[in-house]
Amino acid sequence: MGKRKEKLDWLNVRKALAYFKRLWPFLKPQWPQMLLVLLGTGMYSGGYAVRLFVIKPFLEVANDLTKRGADISDTGAAAIIEKVAPLSGVLLLGAAGMAIGTYLRQYYMGYMRAYTVISLQRAMVDRVLQQPMSFFNNERKGALMSRMTANTSAASSLVRIVIEGIISHPITIVSVMAVLLYTSPILSLATFVVFPIVLVPVMLFASRIRKATKKRYKKVEVTGNFFHQMLDGIRVVKSYRLEPEQRAEFDRVSEDVFRRERKVARYKGSARFGVELTYNTVMAGALFLVGYLMTTAWFTEAGGLPMFVQFFAGLIFLYDPARKLGHSVNDVQESTAALDRVFELLDRKPELIDREGALEAPRELERIEFDNVEFHYVEGRPVLRDVTFEVKRGMMVAFVGQSGMGKSTLMDLIPRFYDPTGGSIRVDGADLRDMKNESWLRNIAIVSQDTFLFNTTIRLNIMSGKPEATEAEVIEAAKAAHIWHDIEKMPQGLDTPLGDRGVTLSGGQRQRVAIARAFLRKAPVLLLDEATSSLDTGSEREVQKALDELIVGCTVFAVAHRLSTIRRADLILVLNEGKVIERGRHEDLMKLSGAYANAYRLQQGEESDAEAA
Repeated sequence: MGKRKEKLDWLNVRKALAYFKRLWPFLKPQWPQMLLVLLGTGMYSGGYAVRLFVIKPFLEVANDLTKRGADISDTGAAAIIEKVAPLSGVLLLGAAGMAIGTYLRQYYMGYMRAYTVISLQRAMVDRVLQQPMSFFNNERKGALMSRMTANTSAASSLVRIVIEGIISHPITIVSVMAVLLYTSPILSLATFVVFPIVLVPVMLFASRIRKATKKRYKKVEVTGNFFHQMLDGIRVVKSYRLEPEQRAEFDRVSEDVFRRERKVARYKGSARFGVELTYNTVMAGALFLVGYLMTTAWFTEAGGLPMFVQFFAGLIFLYDPARKLGHSVNDVQESTAALDRVFELLDRKPELIDREGALEAPRELERIEFDNVEFHYVEGRPVLRDVTFEVKRGMMVAFVGQSGMGKSTLMDLIPRFYDPTGGSIRVDGADLRDMKNESWLRNIAIVSQDTFLFNTTIRLNIMSGKPEATEAEVIEAAKAAHIWHDIEKMPQGLDTPLGDRGVTLSGGQRQRVAIARAFLRKAPVLLLDEATSSLDTGSEREVQKALDELIVGCTVFAVAHRLSTIRRADLILVLNEGKVIERGRHEDLMKLSGAYANAYRLQQGEESDAEAA
């Protein structure tokens, strides 16, 4: 019974309309265009069906002329023209209706499809931007890109299929059937009973197409992720000559996609083969029936050859919209399978949301407290344990320790990229989770080792720290960051395009543009995440000058690989396996002769050796 019920759910029209309903908020602003599409559909369908009306009268004229011995006198010719001229007018009227209807349907359908995809992508971008950092750690970027590009195009297809296929083709079918009913009610009733048989092949393959398509889109996302990873790591690929490995990996990934594509194509081909075979079998049976009826007296009584030719022509006219309707039903399965992945993302609620009655974060904050903070990315594998310390306004706190000890995680907790899984972070006594996230982020500027610059101009990159900034403020920030002198030498100045991730600038220049961005923000809390570790000595000196000016008056949290850069920190926390094992000023920690002192002396020795060499 279960299998039978699944087969009876063949068209999935209800499901298609449910997806269409989900898309309605994106379609609603376009209701005037939708009405014009439906108007065009009605005009096309009417023009398509009205042409049938000329067949019977035209054959009656021809039959009458044959019986009268082909009278071609002036009088006879005038009579024929008088009868045929209106029929030509009907054909022209039908052609005009089809032409105007086609234009309205095609133009406004294209308008609606493009608008829907753009609106859907905007909603997806908005939803993705609401997600916490943990979401981006768990999701593959290439897969997300596929969902926001290839999968959203399925919305365009669904709009076309529902309006043009599931709505328009039935209108055309009904129009033709109305003419058939007018031509011969008895034969029409028989046709209406037999006609649904044409859609039986669609019943058999609809669910298979949907399942296969859903798996195919998952494989397509893997392909998108491969391209993203390859392009992101192209320097590594080139430097280590990994081209053969990359080709082999893509061969493997693309082969999976190819297998899924073949399966979908096989099911769709089988369904279309069935539709074609079934319809033409029905047509052959109808032709045989007409031949049989021609031998009966009822044939002449029902209207003779003109009536049967018009009726049979109507069956031929039914072929195209019926075939397209069957194909549209199968195409629905592909579109809805792709949209599953889109709606799955749209339905995802942001994890870090403001609590009811959330407070505005204080701009002139006095202290930040970490109280027994714990954190884990994976349950049972703690990254931070019992971290407790207090930072007063204007202090500089540095986190040090080997890689993987929790420094970067601590830095990510401050702007609330994540919430602690234990303990709390308080700002002037209020839990950070009780504050409006947007107001808290306005208090923070970040300068990190992996400087990210947008593929726009220097001006717009600096202004991302304060979008409403004036040109004078931008120049002031650039001067404070010690990058203005370099900008002045560039042919386009502040309007110099930077390319992907700022590739047209040196590492030191990119870092100073990022510092200018932080200057413009004028945030009371500054996060420095190994801001100079990847720079050469000359660039580091320039960047350090800029940082020295930037930190004035700020509460600073810093992670530094070179311990010499944090000697003046008011508090240094030494982390090991997520716990604070030493704390104090540089001088205090050196007196302890513990982990910090050993690491500092080791670095000083290495730097002295490097300078001597």
